[in-house]
Amino acid sequence: MSQLANPLAPPCAESPSLRLFLNAFHIDRLEPPRLLLAQVGEAFSRLPYENLTKIIKAAACGSIEEARRQPAEVLSDHVALGTGGTCFSLTATLLHLVRALGWQAEPILADRPYGPDTHCALLVWIDGKPHLIDPGFLITSPVPLPTETEVRIPTAFNVILLRPREGGRRVELHTVQQGQQTLRLTFKIAPVDAAEFLRVWDQSFDWDMMNYPLLTRVTEGRQLFLNKNRLQVRSTAMVQRVEVDPSALAEKIEREFGIASAVSTRALEVLKRKGVRIGGTGTS
Repeated sequence: MSQLANPLAPPCAESPSLRLFLNAFHIDRLEPPRLLLAQVGEAFSRLPYENLTKIIKAAACGSIEEARRQPAEVLSDHVALGTGGTCFSLTATLLHLVRALGWQAEPILADRPYGPDTHCALLVWIDGKPHLIDPGFLITSPVPLPTETEVRIPTAFNVILLRPREGGRRVELHTVQQGQQTLRLTFKIAPVDAAEFLRVWDQSFDWDMMNYPLLTRVTEGRQLFLNKNRLQVRSTAMVQRVEVDPSALAEKIEREFGIASAVSTRALEVLKRKGVRIGGTGTS
């Protein structure tokens, strides 16, 4: 497997991507290891989940292997354009950073209610014990894997429950919002190798979500969620939903998610060429 095609390649001793990330977020490389890991996780949570860059690159590249965004690309694009990535590119990028800090870390896969191997996260070993980090669900501070009892993780806008099954070989992730509990996914705790991770990543380029904008960001205690042109803003106290005029969507994304409007404009142009309409009659 070529270096270009493998975003999970081990980082070099002095990773330029780690240096870029630490400089961008003003993190001191000389902090104690556990504190440094926590600071990197907190800073990484500021990268938005977004599929705009994935839509753009899939259309521009001649193969899926080329369309996978490398950690260096994810980070440099964030610094320049405010972009982030989907769960696969975000997990690969955070995995690179954590390994570059000197920690043992491995990717894992998860099943959502609508299909197997439709999410991913990573494990990092601290004091010989595996801890969960999931940038997609904003678990960016390592959480010891539960094996017997449920773990509750309060966030700014909900509560995450980690519920072990099969003696800890599988862990369910539930969210609690406005008193309603929902099963979101089930982690399979056995780490996967790079080949399996990349196989599932490649399959994701055929998912339905490649046909419309899908973005999530947490800021100021609120979760912003955009699906097509429908924006939802959620806090612990309220849920607000608004439909965005498609002609103003790029500007709205820049204002709410911090992503340069040129990125959204380009992604929407790709979708338009595919015959996809966002908003109004015929919204796909």
